[in-house]
Amino acid sequence: MDINESTLCFGHEQGLVGVLAIPNGGAAVRVGCLLLNVGVNHRIGPRRLNVKMGRRLAAAGIPSLRFDISGVGDSRASAAQNDFRQQALVDMKAALDQLQSATGLERFIVIGICSGAVNGMALAVADPRVVGLMMLDGYTFLTPAVRAERKLRRLAAFAVNPAIRRSFAAWTDWTAWLQSPLDPQARRRALARALGRATPRSTEETGILTADTTGYQPHEFLRDMKGLVDRGVDVYLVYTASVVPVDRGRQVIQGLGQPAFLSRVRYEHWPDVDHTSTLLAAQRHLLEAACGWAVAIHAAQPAALPAAPKTVPMDASSQRLSAAARMAALDRRLGSQGSV
Repeated sequence: MDINESTLCFGHEQGLVGVLAIPNGGAAVRVGCLLLNVGVNHRIGPRRLNVKMGRRLAAAGIPSLRFDISGVGDSRASAAQNDFRQQALVDMKAALDQLQSATGLERFIVIGICSGAVNGMALAVADPRVVGLMMLDGYTFLTPAVRAERKLRRLAAFAVNPAIRRSFAAWTDWTAWLQSPLDPQARRRALARALGRATPRSTEETGILTADTTGYQPHEFLRDMKGLVDRGVDVYLVYTASVVPVDRGRQVIQGLGQPAFLSRVRYEHWPDVDHTSTLLAAQRHLLEAACGWAVAIHAAQPAALPAAPKTVPMDASSQRLSAAARMAALDRRLGSQGSV
């Protein structure tokens, strides 16, 4: 199916920038999809995953909007006094409003990786228009035993896996000093490691490969998940080998005990996929699984009338696009298949 893509400015003072991908051909559409930022990555996503996913979904008959939240990518920082999570929720609701205005749809699915999974869950809890939520490497609740096993597995792979060695900051700092013994900065870092004054000791301690759970307690997660499944939201929890290489008995969330919601959600562990789907095979796995899940939800929804995208009014403030967004719009007009 042919698709059409357009760059949009929307939200408060037209400060948010996104790319709308819609199917051509007039087929009835049932749901739309919102694709979220991963950390501070531009809306294209790591390895251009959001671009690939948005286009594949549109080709399958599902309109999608990939956009940058305030202060990320091409979107301007908000002048509001909200904290990051609050502003992300405001931005995502504005994105749903825009997708609804452009397509006439009232039901949506949300796909998020890491911090995008956290934001997607917040949106699903707050907005009844969300009927599907896919969270990849979202919230984790590891028991001390699972954390200990993960550390042991990493140590066992230290000698044979260069990526594991580089993830240990002490190894990186000491080898850097050995390679450049006269470098004062390298010497300072290495000595700080030796004296135990430098942190973090490894990327595992930074939490960079898992969603931030600060201030969000297990009982709150249980409450929110129960609310979603009770509302009929199709929840798809996916965890990669970057979180745990082996997952026995859903040990990624073992710290929750045996919650009742587990029988009502999809849960998968992908041992051959890393956090950002580095390998092409991992990208294919993610795209096929996510799009298959989305198409199944689309087919289960009552049909909506096909709607042509509406033109978004552009006031004077909306002309203040960043150079990157203007280039993306120019690429589209010229028929480019660039990273938008």
